[in-house]
Amino acid sequence: MTYFFLTACGALFGLSYVLVRDLVGGLGPIGVTVGRTLIGGLVLLLVAFIRRAPFRLRPRYLVLGLLSAAVPFSLISLSMLSLNAGTAAVLNASSPMFALLIDSAGRRAWPRLAQLLGLVLASAGVVIVMAVRGLGGSSLGITAGLAGAAVFAYAGFYAARHFAADVPLAVAAGQQLAAGLLLAPLTLVFAPPGPVGAGAIGRLVLLGLLCSALAYLLFYRLIATIGPALTANVNLLVPMFGVLWGWLLLSEPIPLVSVAGMVLTVAGLALVLRPAA
Repeated sequence: MTYFFLTACGALFGLSYVLVRDLVGGLGPIGVTVGRTLIGGLVLLLVAFIRRAPFRLRPRYLVLGLLSAAVPFSLISLSMLSLNAGTAAVLNASSPMFALLIDSAGRRAWPRLAQLLGLVLASAGVVIVMAVRGLGGSSLGITAGLAGAAVFAYAGFYAARHFAADVPLAVAAGQQLAAGLLLAPLTLVFAPPGPVGAGAIGRLVLLGLLCSALAYLLFYRLIATIGPALTANVNLLVPMFGVLWGWLLLSEPIPLVSVAGMVLTVAGLALVLRPAA
């Protein structure tokens, strides 16, 4: 089931790139992040109430909300104002590398050779997949994208350290709500540039339901089962699913070179996830 949840999580995060890129021009980076997190958090809170799942307010949800949603979402949205989808996706795929460094530093042990080789292969596959769409952008956008990936990687370790005893549903709900509430006052300063029509609102709801509520429920379940370092590898699947969603939803062609990159990414990810002998 680990591979299924990892794939599903990657597919939902990949869909978020398509939706955010479409919404950020009208709602702005802060508006998109506040909207998706509040929608996702309220839905998860409702589900927790219906299922009578244990949920209690914890101050550390504010820190987790900052690390895993408010800061990385805003930075990634900011990067996509000046970067194309290819560059943004490649930068996002650096998150597993940051996670591996954090994990190695915490354990004071080098990662296995197979893991390093797998990361290199998977990252090369990501670059190949997205290079067809072109890679380029401003230095500010690139810096924001890398910073967002690094913060997101660290958030997984923070969640594993402080929320190990909490059910994933409660962690996902608390984190999303905290992120939305922390950023909501900033919408008074960074008002959406607009216009915002009914279609944009509908896509924002879809973003909140699928790419915040469901995706983060899967994400924290993975952290609880395989740990934050391996869970961060979901970001290697995001560019591949971004291309697949473009093909399914926008009828964008998938060149053979992109297919080769996808195969390379999956092969590398299999090496990273393979248990030690």
